[in-house]
Amino acid sequence: MSSITVFGYGSLLSQKWSEGIVERLNNFRLVRVKGYRRIFNKVGIVFFRRYNISKNDLKVSSCATRYDGETQIICSAFECSSRDFLNIYEREHRFRWIQVEGVDTEGKIHRGRMCTEYTDEDYLLNKCILEEEYHSRVKQYYKGKIWRDDILPHTEYLCHCLKAAKQHGEDIYQNFISTSYLSDDITPISDYLVNNPWILVNEMGDDYSTRP
Repeated sequence: MSSITVFGYGSLLSQKWSEGIVERLNNFRLVRVKGYRRIFNKVGIVFFRRYNISKNDLKVSSCATRYDGETQIICSAFECSSRDFLNIYEREHRFRWIQVEGVDTEGKIHRGRMCTEYTDEDYLLNKCILEEEYHSRVKQYYKGKIWRDDILPHTEYLCHCLKAAKQHGEDIYQNFISTSYLSDDITPISDYLVNNPWILVNEMGDDYSTRP
């Protein structure tokens, strides 16, 4: 069976989290992907399914990537079977998948598949061809636009991402918070955390509370 290389840039920076989705993944490692930033601009439908979130709550976003030609993000990379890749594809159904290059710590270039942002129009046209499918996947839980520029990160999800990055060391953590942006594509997550220090203290633990 053929093998597919996947790049993860959010919660999939955690090997344990990745193995919860793909039990038989191989060669988990870190790579640097040039030309993309992270952006928290996708409504996480799963948050409405799992938590009692008000329809007016703005803290509902998960992380996507956006091409900017300059930024370098550090991602995880691993191989999985084409059959196991379908589990990831289903989990990330509302994204667009692209193929990008990543450079590992030894300078070796790898080509892999990575999620990037989509549009509501293209999602309806190309992935949910029938209204019934869109209703079962999205509309029964949430009735607004999926891709937005006025939402904030879901706190628990953001903490999963921060902890996943921190597991690899301070450099990876700093890369995450400096190359990730709110949905406005202006405010870096590092500034968001400075303006909301309770996230680091109450949600991440006291060891994060003294970070610059």
